[in-house]
Amino acid sequence: MMHRHSSPHWTDVWEIPDLKTPDPTHCTSNIAKNQPYILVVEDDPSVAGLLKTVLKDWGYHVYVAGNGREGLDVVMNHRIDGILLDMHMPVMKGRTMLDELRWLEYQIPVLAMSDALDLPALRQLLSEGAQGFFLKPCNLQSLKQSCQQVFDKEASSSSFLNLLRLT
Repeated sequence: MMHRHSSPHWTDVWEIPDLKTPDPTHCTSNIAKNQPYILVVEDDPSVAGLLKTVLKDWGYHVYVAGNGREGLDVVMNHRIDGILLDMHMPVMKGRTMLDELRWLEYQIPVLAMSDALDLPALRQLLSEGAQGFFLKPCNLQSLKQSCQQVFDKEASSSSFLNLLRLT
C-alpha cells in the first residue's frame, strides 16, 4: 500500500512502505564505471572470442579488433585502460601498433601475446613499452592475475613489471 506524502517542496509524492533507497555506492552503474575497458587485438576469431568471454567474466568491458589498424581506431575513439595485443597479424602487426601508440603518446598498458618464443623480440617489446608478454595458448589463471595487476587502476603494477622482465 502506498501513502501520500506532503511536503512544502514536493507535491503528490508517494512513498512505498518498506522500500529501501538503494545505496549509490553499491549501484551497478557505479561499479560499471570503474571497470577497466580492455581492447583485445587478435586476428584469430576463436582466440579473440575466448579472451572476450573470459575478460567479461572477470568484470572487464571488452572491445575486439582484428588487427593493429583496427586496434588504433578503437583506441582513438573509445576509453581504453589496457590492451591484449597479438604480435603476428595481417594489415598491421602488434609491434607496429605498439610503436604507433607510443608515437601518438598513448600510455595505455599493453600485454603482448604470441605463439612463438623469440627472446630478442620480447626484450625489444618490453623496452618499447609493453608491460608483459604471454605465449599462446596461455594459462587463464595467470592471464587473470596479470590483467588484474596491469590493467586494474587500484593495482600497483610496479612489482608485477619486475616479474615480467626477461633477464
